[in-house]
Amino acid sequence: MGETIYSDLASWALAILRDTAAVCDLVVGGDGGIVETGQLSAQALQAAQVTRREDGEEAGKVLAVLVWDRGEGGDVRAREATCSILVYDRGKGYANIRTVREAVLAALVGQNAVLVRGAMVVHVRYDGRSGHQTLEEFDLDAERIDFTGSLLAEQDEYM
Repeated sequence: MGETIYSDLASWALAILRDTAAVCDLVVGGDGGIVETGQLSAQALQAAQVTRREDGEEAGKVLAVLVWDRGEGGDVRAREATCSILVYDRGKGYANIRTVREAVLAALVGQNAVLVRGAMVVHVRYDGRSGHQTLEEFDLDAERIDFTGSLLAEQDEYM
């Protein structure tokens, strides 16, 4: 059985995070609480908060982790693939988010990702974070964690 090939760095990150117990154990709903952009709704966040409130085992967990594909960029000689991980919580302060951030970093940094069109991201790197953000319009605490990696591919494949 061969290596799994992913559409982009974000789909790779989503699969890795969903397959990493150290991350899933910190999210309400486990791997089901780790989604990509377009799959998270206000209703899902509210349902996760209710689950956390009613289930004592969920108390120290964040409401959701979202994976955001940020595409490829750079010049022909230095192409980069990028994605971001957003961690969302409500009413628990920042401590839960910090814990998830460290688990996400441990799961992703330093790995390689095999992509479509014969490409590979070599050595995924941590590229910074937003720090604690309060999204008042959604009553959420959040942090964005950015990742990048050098994209090795035939020149004409990712132009």
